[in-house]
Amino acid sequence: MKKVAFNLNNKNGQLIIAIIGFGRFGQLLTKIFLNWSKAKIIIVSSKKHLQTNPRLSFIKLKEIVAADLIIPCVPISTFGDTIGKIAKILNNCAIVMDICSVKIFPVELMKKILPKNSQIIASHPMFGPDSIRINKNLKNLRLVMHNVSALKQNYLNIQDFFRQLGLNIIEMSPEKHDKLLAWSLGYSYLVGKIGQRLRITDSPIDTIDFQLLLQNLQIVANDSEELFIDLQTYNPFATEVQQKFIQMSQKVVNQINKTSKKLSIKV
Repeated sequence: MKKVAFNLNNKNGQLIIAIIGFGRFGQLLTKIFLNWSKAKIIIVSSKKHLQTNPRLSFIKLKEIVAADLIIPCVPISTFGDTIGKIAKILNNCAIVMDICSVKIFPVELMKKILPKNSQIIASHPMFGPDSIRINKNLKNLRLVMHNVSALKQNYLNIQDFFRQLGLNIIEMSPEKHDKLLAWSLGYSYLVGKIGQRLRITDSPIDTIDFQLLLQNLQIVANDSEELFIDLQTYNPFATEVQQKFIQMSQKVVNQINKTSKKLSIKV
């Protein structure tokens, strides 16, 4: 079957977007598409919500065959299983766009499992419900994208749609993405998770920098334990960050202890 043109700004509302999974980010994407496109949104999820929009419906997985754009919003650890199910019923005109927080792993899976002529786009929205709440809107938030095998015009049309929402589109290879994210998102989640486990909380004398630290801790706490573990295990560069974090933490503590002994501080 021939690949077809895809344009989210099409005013006839004939396009169908399938979102698989209806967690925090699946719900956010649904809201974005309902508010800013004319497309019909179909949701595959065990979580049923009140359908208050005529362009929104909950379906079974086999019904995504009608979709023009398919976006799996599932945990990274279950992504392969989901792609395997999609591959069996995929309309090979459709575009499959992942939104995983790692990129090498899902791209290799999609290339391996989906039909050879599939249109594949890799993406990572560098935002979520919490960052939108803090930022007040989507303006200047970032979306990383990489065209794996989609028609160039379809890829550009999807980019254009997100740009019109105010997002900053960053084109980046999966490898470069994962290298950078291991140190930014991977590190910030590591620090936030440790703070969460230490039960760090606010006090009447907090400094601004500590309040920012607590803000990061709250963002990590709002996300699932599964997402945290997936970020630290499915990014091939994350282990190096973890090891260096442990090593440097110990060096800093050793430096403090060494200095303290020299000063012989007594209270």
